Amino acid sequence: MYLKARPIALFALSLCFLARLDASSLAWGKDKISTEVIEGEQTEVKAAFPFKNAGDHPVTITGAQPSCGCTTAALDKKTYAPGESGQIAVVFHPADRTGMQEKYITVTTDEPNQTPVRLLFEINIKQFLTVEPRLLAWKVGDKPSEQMVVLSGLPAYPIAEVAAQDQPAGTCVTRIEVVEKGQKYNVYMKPTSTAGRLNSVVIIKAKLANDKEKKTEAYIFVNPPGMSQTDD
Repeated sequence: MYLKARPIALFALSLCFLARLDASSLAWGKDKISTEVIEGEQTEVKAAFPFKNAGDHPVTITGAQPSCGCTTAALDKKTYAPGESGQIAVVFHPADRTGMQEKYITVTTDEPNQTPVRLLFEINIKQFLTVEPRLLAWKVGDKPSEQMVVLSGLPAYPIAEVAAQDQPAGTCVTRIEVVEKGQKYNVYMKPTSTAGRLNSVVIIKAKLANDKEKKTEAYIFVNPPGMSQTDD
């Protein structure tokens, strides 16, 4: 029994040894950071991913590569002694982006057999104004009945005034209904004619309580039966 059990025990020990070789010495405080910002309010959004060398030998970080050029990642230094802590400082530049942004930082080290670590910086860039749905469609020959989009604002920046203008002018009729003053409005739209194809945009302008003026768009299409709403 002993002779038969010994190879199994040696095999289990070798697996344990290999697992230790594959285990990373860097222990991360978090591998995901989420935050929210408002469009145009910040030129930079920053985060820091802390880590500690929990191993028994120095570790050198050989790379911290962001997933796109709008994001940078920096270290104070590259090599960390056992027990030493550090952080990767990440800076995201929103520019004109809106909505949910997911930016990954791929971290590599000089440890053998290590799978790169992927850190996620998640930024929700909230818009002053949102419109749902953004596209409205009719078919050629349909009755030009009203359809509706919902305009919403941010609680911190209530809407004081709303106006809608079609482009080209005269292609669409609009009216605005208050659902929740300062926060939510129904904007009704219908083409002036569905006799032929139409591709029009409705500019929705809002004056906010802080005197800022913002705008967004909704799109109107009239297409022949069998064509998608956005076909040209």
